Amino acid sequence: MKSIAFGTHLPVMGFAGEEATSREQILSFAQKAEELGYDSLSVNDHVVSKTSWLDALSSLSAIAATTHRIKIGTSILNIVVRNPVICAKALSSIDILSSGRLFIGLGPGSSKGDYEAGGIPFEDRWKRFSEALEILHALWSEKSASKSRLLDYDGKYYRLKGIYIDPKPYQKPHPPIMIASWGSEHGLRRVAKYGDGWMASAYNITPDKFKEKWRLLLNYRRELNKDVESFENSVMTMFGYIDNDKGKVHRMVKYVLSPALGRPADELQNLLLFGSPDQCLKKINLLYEAGVKRIHFWPVNNYIEQIEIFFKEIAQNFS
Repeated sequence: MKSIAFGTHLPVMGFAGEEATSREQILSFAQKAEELGYDSLSVNDHVVSKTSWLDALSSLSAIAATTHRIKIGTSILNIVVRNPVICAKALSSIDILSSGRLFIGLGPGSSKGDYEAGGIPFEDRWKRFSEALEILHALWSEKSASKSRLLDYDGKYYRLKGIYIDPKPYQKPHPPIMIASWGSEHGLRRVAKYGDGWMASAYNITPDKFKEKWRLLLNYRRELNKDVESFENSVMTMFGYIDNDKGKVHRMVKYVLSPALGRPADELQNLLLFGSPDQCLKKINLLYEAGVKRIHFWPVNNYIEQIEIFFKEIAQNFS
Protein backbone atom coordinates (compact mmCIF):
# COMPACT_ATOMS: atom_id res chain seq x y z
CA MET A 1 0.00 0.00 0.00
CA LYS A 2 1.29 3.47 -0.87
CA SER A 3 2.10 5.58 2.17
CA ILE A 4 1.83 9.35 2.38
CA ALA A 5 0.67 11.57 5.24
CA PHE A 6 -2.21 14.00 4.78
CA GLY A 7 -2.88 17.15 6.70
CA THR A 8 -5.22 20.05 6.23
CA HIS A 9 -5.06 23.80 6.68
CA LEU A 10 -7.23 25.57 9.22
CA PRO A 11 -9.69 27.83 7.36
CA VAL A 12 -8.28 31.08 8.79
CA MET A 13 -8.60 32.91 5.48
CA GLY A 14 -11.80 34.52 4.27
CA PHE A 15 -12.20 33.83 0.54
CA ALA A 16 -14.00 36.11 -1.91
CA GLY A 17 -14.89 38.75 0.64
CA GLU A 18 -16.03 36.27 3.31
CA GLU A 19 -15.37 37.04 6.93
CA ALA A 20 -12.71 34.93 8.61
CA THR A 21 -14.15 31.86 10.24
CA SER A 22 -15.55 31.99 13.75
CA ARG A 23 -14.41 30.22 16.92
CA GLU A 24 -17.03 27.51 16.43
CA GLN A 25 -15.99 26.91 12.82
CA ILE A 26 -12.27 26.73 13.66
CA LEU A 27 -12.73 24.38 16.59
CA SER A 28 -15.25 22.11 14.86
CA PHE A 29 -13.00 21.91 11.78
CA ALA A 30 -9.98 20.95 13.91
CA GLN A 31 -11.94 18.36 15.87
CA LYS A 32 -13.39 16.86 12.67
CA ALA A 33 -9.93 16.59 11.09
CA GLU A 34 -8.69 14.74 14.17
CA GLU A 35 -11.76 12.48 14.22
CA LEU A 36 -11.32 11.58 10.53
CA GLY A 37 -7.69 10.61 11.07
CA TYR A 38 -5.73 13.42 9.44
CA ASP A 39 -2.04 13.44 10.32
CA SER A 40 -1.79 17.17 10.96
CA LEU A 41 -3.35 20.63 11.01
CA SER A 42 -1.50 23.75 9.95
CA VAL A 43 -2.12 27.47 9.94
CA ASN A 44 -0.85 30.10 7.51
CA ASP A 45 0.37 33.53 8.52
CA HIS A 46 -0.33 37.04 7.25
CA VAL A 47 -0.38 40.26 9.20
CA VAL A 48 -2.20 42.24 6.52
CA SER A 49 -4.08 40.79 3.56
CA LYS A 50 -6.66 41.75 0.95
CA THR A 51 -8.87 39.07 2.49
CA SER A 52 -9.81 38.63 6.14
CA TRP A 53 -7.30 36.49 8.03
CA LEU A 54 -7.28 35.17 11.59
CA ASP A 55 -3.97 35.45 13.42
CA ALA A 56 -1.86 32.31 13.00
CA LEU A 57 -0.45 31.85 16.49
CA SER A 58 -3.71 32.72 18.23
CA SER A 59 -5.56 30.17 16.09
CA LEU A 60 -2.93 27.53 16.74
CA SER A 61 -3.16 28.09 20.49
CA ALA A 62 -6.92 27.56 20.34
CA ILE A 63 -6.67 24.19 18.63
CA ALA A 64 -3.74 23.09 20.81
CA ALA A 65 -6.12 23.20 23.75
CA THR A 66 -9.06 21.48 22.05
CA THR A 67 -7.41 18.61 20.15
CA HIS A 68 -5.52 15.65 21.60
CA ARG A 69 -3.65 13.56 19.03
CA ILE A 70 -3.33 15.40 15.74
CA LYS A 71 -0.06 17.23 14.99
CA ILE A 72 -0.34 21.01 14.71
CA GLY A 73 1.95 23.49 13.03
CA THR A 74 2.67 26.64 11.06
CA SER A 75 2.80 26.62 7.28
CA ILE A 76 4.49 29.08 7.29
CA LEU A 77 5.20 31.55 10.11
CA ASN A 78 6.97 34.78 9.18
CA ILE A 79 9.66 35.01 11.88
CA VAL A 80 11.19 38.09 10.26
CA VAL A 81 8.14 40.32 10.59
CA ARG A 82 7.20 38.76 13.94
CA ASN A 83 10.79 38.72 15.41
CA PRO A 84 12.63 35.43 16.10
CA VAL A 85 12.93 35.84 19.89
CA ILE A 86 9.21 36.55 20.31
CA CYS A 87 8.42 33.62 18.00
CA ALA A 88 10.68 31.29 20.00
CA LYS A 89 8.78 32.19 23.16
CA ALA A 90 5.34 31.75 21.57
CA LEU A 91 6.21 28.49 19.80
CA SER A 92 7.75 26.99 22.94
CA SER A 93 4.51 27.75 24.75
CA ILE A 94 2.34 26.17 22.04
CA ASP A 95 4.51 23.05 22.02
CA ILE A 96 3.98 22.75 25.79
CA LEU A 97 0.23 23.42 25.55
CA SER A 98 -0.11 20.73 22.87
CA SER A 99 2.04 18.20 24.81
CA GLY A 100 4.66 18.08 22.07
CA ARG A 101 2.50 17.94 18.93
CA LEU A 102 3.97 21.04 17.27
CA PHE A 103 5.91 21.22 13.99
CA ILE A 104 7.19 24.56 12.79
CA GLY A 105 7.11 25.73 9.18
CA LEU A 106 9.15 28.91 8.77
CA GLY A 107 9.80 31.43 6.02
CA PRO A 108 10.10 35.14 5.32
CA GLY A 109 6.82 35.19 3.41
CA SER A 110 6.20 36.82 0.06
CA SER A 111 3.90 39.65 1.11
CA LYS A 112 5.40 43.12 0.79
CA GLY A 113 2.45 44.49 2.76
CA ASP A 114 3.43 42.53 5.86
CA TYR A 115 6.89 44.11 5.75
CA GLU A 116 5.55 47.61 5.21
CA ALA A 117 3.24 47.12 8.19
CA GLY A 118 6.21 46.00 10.31
CA GLY A 119 8.52 48.80 9.13
CA ILE A 120 11.05 46.29 7.70
CA PRO A 121 12.57 46.62 4.20
CA PHE A 122 11.12 43.88 2.00
CA GLU A 123 14.37 43.50 0.07
CA ASP A 124 16.22 42.46 3.26
CA ARG A 125 13.88 39.57 4.03
CA TRP A 126 16.08 36.64 3.01
CA LYS A 127 19.22 37.82 4.80
CA ARG A 128 17.17 38.65 7.88
CA PHE A 129 15.54 35.23 7.66
CA SER A 130 18.90 33.42 7.76
CA GLU A 131 19.89 35.35 10.88
CA ALA A 132 16.48 34.71 12.46
CA LEU A 133 16.93 30.96 11.91
CA GLU A 134 20.34 31.08 13.60
CA ILE A 135 18.83 32.86 16.61
CA LEU A 136 15.97 30.37 16.88
CA HIS A 137 18.35 27.41 16.83
CA ALA A 138 20.64 29.07 19.37
CA LEU A 139 17.79 29.80 21.78
CA TRP A 140 16.63 26.17 21.59
CA SER A 141 20.00 24.45 21.51
CA GLU A 142 21.04 22.03 24.23
CA LYS A 143 23.75 24.49 25.25
CA SER A 144 21.08 27.06 26.11
CA ALA A 145 19.30 24.73 28.56
CA SER A 146 20.85 26.47 31.57
CA LYS A 147 20.32 30.09 32.58
CA SER A 148 24.11 30.36 32.74
CA ARG A 149 24.08 29.97 28.95
CA LEU A 150 22.87 33.40 27.87
CA LEU A 151 22.71 34.12 24.15
CA ASP A 152 24.79 36.87 22.62
CA TYR A 153 24.23 37.41 18.91
CA ASP A 154 25.96 40.03 16.79
CA GLY A 155 24.49 39.96 13.31
CA LYS A 156 23.88 42.61 10.68
CA TYR A 157 20.15 42.80 11.45
CA TYR A 158 19.82 41.38 14.97
CA ARG A 159 22.00 42.21 17.97
CA LEU A 160 21.20 40.42 21.22
CA LYS A 161 22.96 40.51 24.58
CA GLY A 162 22.36 38.05 27.40
CA ILE A 163 19.09 36.59 26.04
CA TYR A 164 17.50 33.53 27.66
CA ILE A 165 13.99 32.15 27.25
CA ASP A 166 12.20 29.73 29.53
CA PRO A 167 10.37 27.37 29.44
CA LYS A 168 11.91 25.48 26.55
CA PRO A 169 9.76 23.49 24.11
CA TYR A 170 8.21 20.21 25.22
CA GLN A 171 10.10 18.40 22.41
CA LYS A 172 13.87 18.29 22.87
CA PRO A 173 15.80 20.13 21.75
CA HIS A 174 12.95 21.68 19.75
CA PRO A 175 9.97 20.78 17.52
CA PRO A 176 10.74 19.78 13.91
CA ILE A 177 11.65 22.86 11.86
CA MET A 178 10.47 22.86 8.25
CA ILE A 179 11.84 25.60 5.99
CA ALA A 180 9.81 27.00 3.11
CA SER A 181 11.30 27.48 -0.34
CA TRP A 182 9.91 27.74 -3.86
CA GLY A 183 13.00 25.90 -5.09
CA SER A 184 15.80 28.37 -5.83
CA GLU A 185 19.37 27.16 -5.23
CA HIS A 186 19.92 29.61 -2.37
CA GLY A 187 16.57 28.69 -0.87
CA LEU A 188 17.23 24.95 -0.99
CA ARG A 189 20.72 25.37 0.49
CA ARG A 190 19.13 27.29 3.36
CA VAL A 191 16.63 24.46 3.86
CA ALA A 192 19.45 21.90 3.87
CA LYS A 193 21.47 23.87 6.42
CA TYR A 194 18.81 24.92 8.91
CA GLY A 195 15.83 22.61 8.44
CA ASP A 196 14.56 19.23 9.51
CA GLY A 197 12.54 19.25 6.31
CA TRP A 198 11.27 21.26 3.34
CA MET A 199 7.88 22.89 2.83
CA ALA A 200 7.06 23.34 -0.85
CA SER A 201 4.20 25.50 -2.14
CA ALA A 202 1.58 23.56 -4.10
CA TYR A 203 0.70 26.43 -6.42
CA ASN A 204 4.36 27.21 -7.17
CA ILE A 205 5.67 23.77 -8.12
CA THR A 206 4.80 20.86 -10.43
CA PRO A 207 5.42 17.18 -9.64
CA ASP A 208 8.35 17.09 -12.08
CA LYS A 209 9.91 20.20 -10.55
CA PHE A 210 9.39 18.81 -7.06
CA LYS A 211 11.25 15.62 -7.98
CA GLU A 212 14.15 17.63 -9.41
CA LYS A 213 14.38 20.00 -6.43
CA TRP A 214 14.06 17.19 -3.86
CA ARG A 215 17.01 15.39 -5.43
CA LEU A 216 19.07 18.60 -5.32
CA LEU A 217 18.09 19.23 -1.70
CA LEU A 218 19.18 15.78 -0.57
CA ASN A 219 22.52 16.30 -2.33
CA TYR A 220 22.98 19.58 -0.45
CA ARG A 221 22.28 17.73 2.81
CA ARG A 222 24.94 15.14 1.97
CA GLU A 223 27.45 17.90 1.19
CA LEU A 224 26.86 19.21 4.73
CA ASN A 225 27.21 15.68 6.20
CA LYS A 226 23.63 15.89 7.44
CA ASP A 227 21.15 13.04 7.69
CA VAL A 228 18.93 12.43 4.68
CA GLU A 229 16.97 9.41 5.89
CA SER A 230 14.88 11.29 8.45
CA PHE A 231 14.71 14.51 6.41
CA GLU A 232 11.08 15.41 5.70
CA ASN A 233 9.19 17.18 2.94
CA SER A 234 5.65 18.41 2.49
CA VAL A 235 3.55 20.17 -0.11
CA MET A 236 1.50 22.87 1.56
CA THR A 237 -1.30 25.26 0.51
CA MET A 238 -2.86 22.58 -1.65
CA PHE A 239 -6.04 24.52 -2.29
CA GLY A 240 -8.91 22.61 -3.79
CA TYR A 241 -12.55 21.77 -4.23
CA ILE A 242 -13.56 18.20 -5.05
CA ASP A 243 -16.82 17.61 -6.91
CA ASN A 244 -18.08 15.76 -9.96
CA ASP A 245 -19.86 18.93 -11.14
CA LYS A 246 -17.29 20.49 -13.52
CA GLY A 247 -19.09 23.83 -13.64
CA LYS A 248 -19.18 24.15 -9.87
CA VAL A 249 -15.50 23.27 -9.58
CA HIS A 250 -14.56 25.84 -12.23
CA ARG A 251 -16.59 28.54 -10.47
CA MET A 252 -14.75 27.82 -7.22
CA VAL A 253 -11.43 28.38 -8.95
CA LYS A 254 -12.46 31.39 -10.99
CA TYR A 255 -14.53 33.32 -8.46
CA VAL A 256 -13.15 32.18 -5.10
CA LEU A 257 -9.46 31.24 -5.27
CA SER A 258 -8.18 33.13 -8.32
CA PRO A 259 -9.18 36.59 -6.98
CA ALA A 260 -7.74 35.78 -3.53
CA LEU A 261 -4.33 34.74 -4.91
CA GLY A 262 -4.20 36.99 -7.95
CA ARG A 263 -3.31 34.03 -10.16
CA PRO A 264 -4.93 32.79 -13.41
CA ALA A 265 -7.79 30.36 -12.81
CA ASP A 266 -6.67 27.82 -15.44
CA GLU A 267 -3.18 27.62 -13.95
CA LEU A 268 -4.57 27.06 -10.45
CA GLN A 269 -7.05 24.42 -11.64
CA ASN A 270 -4.24 22.44 -13.28
CA LEU A 271 -1.86 22.59 -10.32
CA LEU A 272 -4.23 22.16 -7.41
CA LEU A 273 -6.94 19.74 -6.23
CA PHE A 274 -9.86 20.99 -8.28
CA GLY A 275 -11.90 18.36 -10.04
CA SER A 276 -13.60 15.02 -9.50
CA PRO A 277 -12.26 12.56 -6.91
CA ASP A 278 -10.67 10.52 -9.72
CA GLN A 279 -8.97 13.57 -11.22
CA CYS A 280 -7.63 14.65 -7.82
CA LEU A 281 -6.44 11.14 -7.02
CA LYS A 282 -4.36 11.17 -10.23
CA LYS A 283 -2.77 14.48 -9.17
CA ILE A 284 -1.90 13.03 -5.76
CA ASN A 285 -0.39 9.94 -7.41
CA LEU A 286 1.92 12.13 -9.48
CA LEU A 287 3.13 13.91 -6.34
CA TYR A 288 3.60 10.60 -4.54
CA GLU A 289 5.70 9.29 -7.42
CA ALA A 290 7.77 12.50 -7.27
CA GLY A 291 8.72 11.74 -3.67
CA VAL A 292 6.24 13.86 -1.70
CA LYS A 293 5.82 12.61 1.88
CA ARG A 294 3.01 14.84 3.16
CA ILE A 295 0.28 16.99 1.54
CA HIS A 296 -1.89 19.57 3.27
CA PHE A 297 -5.31 20.05 1.66
CA TRP A 298 -7.00 23.48 1.92
CA PRO A 299 -10.64 23.50 0.76
CA VAL A 300 -11.90 26.87 -0.46
CA ASN A 301 -15.55 26.30 0.52
CA ASN A 302 -17.77 23.85 2.44
CA TYR A 303 -14.76 23.15 4.63
CA ILE A 304 -15.88 20.21 6.74
CA GLU A 305 -17.72 18.49 3.90
CA GLN A 306 -14.64 18.81 1.70
CA ILE A 307 -12.17 17.37 4.22
CA GLU A 308 -14.53 14.41 4.63
CA ILE A 309 -14.63 13.83 0.86
CA PHE A 310 -10.87 14.20 0.54
CA PHE A 311 -10.09 11.84 3.39
CA LYS A 312 -12.59 9.13 2.50
CA GLU A 313 -12.22 9.16 -1.30
CA ILE A 314 -8.54 10.08 -1.72
CA ALA A 315 -6.42 9.89 1.45
CA GLN A 316 -7.52 6.39 2.40
CA ASN A 317 -6.02 5.08 -0.85
CA PHE A 318 -2.57 5.86 0.59
CA SER A 319 -2.77 4.49 4.13
